[in-house]
Amino acid sequence: MARRSPFGLPLNDEAKQLVNDVRLRIGQPIHPNFNTDFNVYRFIMAAERTHRKERDVIKYAALALNNHLRYRKALNLDVEHIPSFDDNPIFQKKLMPRGEILTKTDAQNRLLWYIEYATITVESIAHSIRSSEACKFQFLQFEHMLRKVMEQEERTGRLSSLRHIVNMDGYEINPFTMVFVTSGTLAYYSQLFHFENYPELVTPTDIVNIAKWIHVPYKIAKAMMPTGFSEKFRLHDRHFLETLLEDIDVNDIPVSLGGNDTEIKFTDAIKIDPNNYWRVDNADLIDALEGFHVGARKSRIVSINVTTARELKWYFSTDGDIYFGVFFEGDATNNNVEQVEPNLDNMDMVYPWLKITAKLVHEIDHVNLNRILDDTDNSYKRLYTDGTMSSADRMI
Repeated sequence: MARRSPFGLPLNDEAKQLVNDVRLRIGQPIHPNFNTDFNVYRFIMAAERTHRKERDVIKYAALALNNHLRYRKALNLDVEHIPSFDDNPIFQKKLMPRGEILTKTDAQNRLLWYIEYATITVESIAHSIRSSEACKFQFLQFEHMLRKVMEQEERTGRLSSLRHIVNMDGYEINPFTMVFVTSGTLAYYSQLFHFENYPELVTPTDIVNIAKWIHVPYKIAKAMMPTGFSEKFRLHDRHFLETLLEDIDVNDIPVSLGGNDTEIKFTDAIKIDPNNYWRVDNADLIDALEGFHVGARKSRIVSINVTTARELKWYFSTDGDIYFGVFFEGDATNNNVEQVEPNLDNMDMVYPWLKITAKLVHEIDHVNLNRILDDTDNSYKRLYTDGTMSSADRMI
């Protein structure tokens, strides 16, 4: 098995052959806005971390890429214009600290991206936006980042990524953040973005100015993560500058980290006042919800035949984490007949399969049913988990 092509170099012949082999296994449509050899190769690099045999690398790279293409379609990520950080609600609302992606690179053609984390407050995000929104906004963030890297690769013809430097100076942990880590939520987000959908895009991440207590949540997160976590996310105490200077020019490091660049700017996150946390504003809707139980490590698939509608809406709350998504099967089924559990991998994902916590902020969303031939019915129907429906007034 050939060593993966290093950053800062064009793909070699062996890498290009692997790319071609993976392309032969792509079963999902791949849009021109995403279809580059470098993008395919990132999934190969990720597969090489856990598989040594070439056939396994090709197999699992193709599986991961096909899955990502399903998410791209469900989230409409192949549009010409992806919101910049300026237009992304998670930064507009200052729920996350922000640092700009520079046009400067390290010695391996990786774009520099500095950020200061002292002001991040996980509880502000958890209490003010839906879990699905947090995921979708981050997909937009990562897609914007990918477009930046693709532009760099187009300019140079060489493999690129984001060299992310996170300054933890002044950051203080609290009980809510520890729950975020120990519950597996941090691991889920890392897995979803850094390993499954945008592998090798943000690498490495140098976390500098760490306090000693960070090693505890780091070890917890590391235990839940796949191979390569510690290589991608590297911890440094206050003696980090020498490491950065190995492949970053001192004039491209901000003054706050010991460099000479005085123009790199940062935007702090804002802590949301508890009085402005999300609250239920329609008690009648809550009273009307249908309750049902999904056991731990169990699933519940609700199959619904919809033939005349413009959109499908839902509203729900949960006591814990669940995975939720909407899939299109195509042919109508009889909801009253016992069926073998459908294979979601063979269906069209029309709303992304996401891990959601709808306890602090309830979930409400919809999908447009643009494949329904007859959308002239302007009435409202309530759908139940047994697949039946009834006439209803509009509630959401």
